[in-house]
Formats: sequence, C-alpha cells, structure tokens
Amino acid sequence: MKKIKYYLIPITLMLLFVYSCSNSDNTNKNENEYWTCTMHPQVHKDGPGVCPICGMELIKKVSVEKNENTNKKEMTGMITLTHNEQVLADVSTIKIKMEKLTKELSAYSYLDFEEQNRKTIPAKFNGRIEKLFVDKTGDYVKKGEALFEIYSPDLVQAQNDFLIALNSSKSQNNSFIEASKKKLELLGFTANQINDLKNSGKINLTLTYYSPVSGTVIEKKVQEGMYVNEGTEIYELAELSTLWNIAEVNETDLSFIKTGSKVILKVKAYPGEIFTGKVSFIYPVINPQTRTVKVRSEFSSMNNKLKPQMYGESLFSADAGSGLLVPADAIIFTGNRNVVWIKTSDNMFKARDVDVGLRFGEKYQILSGLKEGDEVAASGGFLIDSESQLETGKPTSHQHGFGLNSPEQKKSGSDNMEGMDMSQ
Repeated sequence: MKKIKYYLIPITLMLLFVYSCSNSDNTNKNENEYWTCTMHPQVHKDGPGVCPICGMELIKKVSVEKNENTNKKEMTGMITLTHNEQVLADVSTIKIKMEKLTKELSAYSYLDFEEQNRKTIPAKFNGRIEKLFVDKTGDYVKKGEALFEIYSPDLVQAQNDFLIALNSSKSQNNSFIEASKKKLELLGFTANQINDLKNSGKINLTLTYYSPVSGTVIEKKVQEGMYVNEGTEIYELAELSTLWNIAEVNETDLSFIKTGSKVILKVKAYPGEIFTGKVSFIYPVINPQTRTVKVRSEFSSMNNKLKPQMYGESLFSADAGSGLLVPADAIIFTGNRNVVWIKTSDNMFKARDVDVGLRFGEKYQILSGLKEGDEVAASGGFLIDSESQLETGKPTSHQHGFGLNSPEQKKSGSDNMEGMDMSQ
C-alpha cells in the first residue's frame, strides 16, 4: 500500500503541471485569438461559428495588441503591412506629380453634305423633257455642262417677244429689249444662246439647259418624255469635295470644345486609318431628351473616300492646364468621403481624404488633400482598406453601406457601379 502512494505522488504532480500549462495556453489563446466576419468586421466571437448578420462562416484573427510576433501597429487611420503582405495584396505605389491635363472626348458621329454645296435644279417653266444628257445618279456634272433638253410654249413666246423688241429698236425702245432679254435669262437661256437667237432671228422649239453649278448627281427625279410644271425638281446635285461631320457631345463637355479646334475621325470602312478636320460650328440648341448638342466639323472627302451618311467616331482633345493626377484605382469612392492610402514609411500606410476633380483618361485630378511628391497606393487600396477594417473592427475610410461619390457615379447613378467600396 505504501508503494502505491509513492507512485501516485509523482503522477499527481505531473498532471497538475500539464493542467497548469494547458490553462496557460488556453488563456493566451483566448486573449490573442478571436473570430470575425470578413463582411462585418465589427462582429467579434470567442470561437468559430457563423456571422449573426449575414450568415457567413467566421474566420480566425489574431489580436494585434496581444500578439508580440506581429509588426502591425494599430493607429487611427493607419495600417502597417510587411513587404510580403504588400506583395500578396498586389500593392503598388506611385509618387504623384504635376502633369499636363489634356481632356479627351469621344462621340459617335456621321458624315453629311455641306448644305451650301447642295443644289436643286428645278424646271423654270411648264414643258416636256425631250432628252436627258445626264441620266444616271452618281454622274459628276461640271458647271456649264448640258443637263437636259425641254420643249415649252413659254420658251417659244419668250423668244418671239425678244425678236419683236429687237425689230422695234429702231424706235429707240431699248427698255422693251432689256425686259425681254431678262426674261430669257430667267428662263435659263445662256448669253451664247441669246446671241445666237439675236443673230439668227430663228426661234428654237426646244431649249438645252446647262448646269449652273458643278457637283455629283445625288438624285435624278425625271425621265425622258415626262411633263413637268414650273418648280418641279429635276436633279439634285452636291459638291462632295468637303463633307460635314456631325457629332453629338454631352452638354457637360462643351467647355472643352472650341471652334477651330482639331478633330480626329475614325470610320469603320477604314479600320486603323484616321482623318483630321476642324470644328466649324457648335449648334445653339441642346437636345432636351439626350442632353447633347451637335458639333459640326469639316473634313475633306479625300477624293470621295469619305462618303455622306458614313458613321464614325469623333475624338476631341483640349488643353486643361496642369494639376495633380492619381490613378483611378487609387481612389476609394464612398458615400461621404473620397480616400486614398498614402505611404508614410516603408511599411506604413495612412488614409487621406481628398477632393476629386475631373477624370482624364485613367486618372483623376486631385483638387486638395495631396501634394506633389506624396506616394500613394496605385493599386491594392481596397485590400488595404479591408485589412484596416479587420484590424480595427470598424470602417477606416467610409461609413456603413455603399456610396456614390465619383464624378461619373454622380452623373450615372446606380447604373455605374465602378468605384463602389465592396469591402463592407
């Protein structure tokens, strides 16, 4: 019996030692570890389970205050990331500087005729088309070239009046001659045709009509043998050496477009090729439905390479001075604040509120909150922000809920989800 007691004493001491160590480990574990939700970092639990808010599985975290093996420092609006953590989070930084601000705008457009170079050839009297010298749409007509031959009793009467006036000129009735000559000119007689009539004294039953302008036949509206009335359209001509390019630009971008500024045009018919023109006119009325205004620019047709009614893309650019620019991905847009993370030392980042201006390409202008030379997180800012929330258990850079605060998001509302803070 004594031997058994001697054996129990060391066994009891050993069990007490193990129990003491176990309690010590559990105490440290309870003090250093907790479980939280990635979507709701304010949730803290002593053990594993699910989030009472969203039902997601909780993850284990180690408290920064009690863990002596970590280099993280919990400071207001600041977080420390080791080099390896920055690599894993794909965090890259960039030093910001003053840059030239060039605003680039893109708008869909179409080509059209120049209004002043589009002419209609009408019948100036009642008659019958005897012959068409230009009988195909697309034919090019030079000024003075014969278009058609027409018969009209009005022409016969006008020629007769002119010859009567000439015969009565012996009585010094010059006003009668001038009036009858002017009538022939209004009916379409050329100076040569009037001189031939004067010299020959012979009335022609038909008149050959010559084109008063040069251009391409856009539409031929009559056939040989047709009767036409005064005012009937016979041809529609257009000079196509210069075309109008009509673009629809958002009213908020009008301040960047000036008359005379350069425009680059791209058309699907010639991929990879660009055409250069100039803004000639900004229309005075805004479309109330689309909130856009038409901008007209002029382009050479490049020997009919460009054609009316072609669709294209117009690119405008304007010098907007200089300013501080940061990558768009560096800014966390929230409901109340716009935040960037600046690097204050090798491993430490600090949240900084900024005022955001216009967007230039893939960058935003910073109006206030940063200065030239500041080093900001160009990528990985959302992960830094999420890590900060998990560290502190509360949002660092924003209030609860989603927000829209970028210039594009303010304009497009819920249709534009870019820039939303998804770390909540």
